[in-house]
Amino acid sequence: MGEHMSPAQARELAEELRHYREILGMPAYELADRLGWSASKLSRVEHGLSPISEVDVVRYGAHCGVSAEGIEALLDLCRDPGAAGYWLSKWSSTLVFAENTAAFSASYDPLVVPGMLQTQEYAAALIGQDKAEWVQVRMERQRLLNNRPFEFFIHEQALRLPVGGDRVMNEQLLKLVLVAAQPTVTIRVVPSALGAQSMFGGAFLFFRYDNHQPLVYVESGFFLDDEQHIAKYQGKLAGLSKVALSSGESREVLAEMASEVDRPEESPDAPDDVAKERLQF
Repeated sequence: MGEHMSPAQARELAEELRHYREILGMPAYELADRLGWSASKLSRVEHGLSPISEVDVVRYGAHCGVSAEGIEALLDLCRDPGAAGYWLSKWSSTLVFAENTAAFSASYDPLVVPGMLQTQEYAAALIGQDKAEWVQVRMERQRLLNNRPFEFFIHEQALRLPVGGDRVMNEQLLKLVLVAAQPTVTIRVVPSALGAQSMFGGAFLFFRYDNHQPLVYVESGFFLDDEQHIAKYQGKLAGLSKVALSSGESREVLAEMASEVDRPEESPDAPDDVAKERLQF
């Protein structure tokens, strides 16, 4: 329900959302709790009086048991008919849907910090300052972290990749230390010292459901659900669990890494400045 929606669009979307909740028989207060909203916000959304992002439309629909096709229809209602396109693509709405309906998820990231754990500045430096909408999608997805268990396997090289400068990296690493203290989140670092044994291919997300078969999302943008692929990625998670540091050890390593980049941006000891000095001789 963006700023360009007409009042008629807003009312129609609100009616459809409320209709799905009532069909499911879910009380408004229960859905508000699942979404992390106040009861008053849910009421305003369901009466077309408060804006709602595309990500939240997907989250609302997911918690009300709406099918992927139904959610696409809901998204069509909240998109500006005069716009050249929309910023929440079909694959990303499907990813948000998969995340919100899962009972548990695990992931492996060999190159960068997982999107669900990125700070806003880290995400902007990685994606590009001109793609604020995509950064916002990542920030909105992170609200799910308090709702159910997550396990993140992050390769050490991803944590040492400089993104946005020392200050950005320091804040990013400190965020990981803080998030790892949450009871619903487990972060485990895969040490580079293991060499080839620390590599498990490209990034992937593994979703487990209470009433459905597991689902895997791979970095190329594909969802896999056949038994052969599910078994393959379950094996990768088992292997990662064997070689990764424990959650406690990982928090210590993350804190140490944060300290390593805790220095002024203009410090004469910063790598870029040292390189410039050497070039002068």
